[in-house]
Amino acid sequence: MARGYVYKRPVKRSHYSNFRRQLLITVLFLAAFAAVGYFIYSGLRGNQGTPAVSKVENSEITGNKSTTINDYFQFQDTGQWVLDKNNSTTTKFTYHKFRKSVLEHEMVIYMNQVPIPLYLAAPRVLPVRIVNNNSLQTTNVSSPCVSQYAKGELHKVKELQVNNATMLCDPDSPQYFVVISEINGDYRLHLRRPNGTPVQFVITYKDTGLSPQPNSILNIASSFQTR
Repeated sequence: MARGYVYKRPVKRSHYSNFRRQLLITVLFLAAFAAVGYFIYSGLRGNQGTPAVSKVENSEITGNKSTTINDYFQFQDTGQWVLDKNNSTTTKFTYHKFRKSVLEHEMVIYMNQVPIPLYLAAPRVLPVRIVNNNSLQTTNVSSPCVSQYAKGELHKVKELQVNNATMLCDPDSPQYFVVISEINGDYRLHLRRPNGTPVQFVITYKDTGLSPQPNSILNIASSFQTR
């Protein structure tokens, strides 16, 4: 026989009521936890996803050359250079150029900063002259700087002059890695933007293809111009 109500005895909550209350509390707790997690994740994504390198970053194709343009400079080359936003900041611009789907070229333009020797030391230099404080006049990419070391000299990374341009030489690098340097100056290229603001660039270029050539870096340097 089922138990009924007994006079003056308090009514006990059923197991179902207790279960429902506990379930509701659990659901509310999980919802609050998920909301906090979402806001934390959104904040982290917001901080990481804004390497706002430039308000403008596009390309214009003229003839067989593409002009890459942003707020601070522009340059031309055959093929299309793509900004690697994950490896760029407001003062560092990393560009890649592909051959089909294979990455073969990388250029890094540092603005108002000088990279550490690990990213600056190169075996080759492209000496240039600064023209009108806003563009470059090119010469030719040098042969490997290891030829500047005396016989038996320790092959350590050091600054030296190649074709009248100062570079940080990595004598044993097997890569086709080039730094642009001013003749009678160094790799810190002091230019001016059209509004008169002084700006400094350090430009490095790497060709990782099977048969590296100077064509791209010569195109870029000869067309480089501040904005």
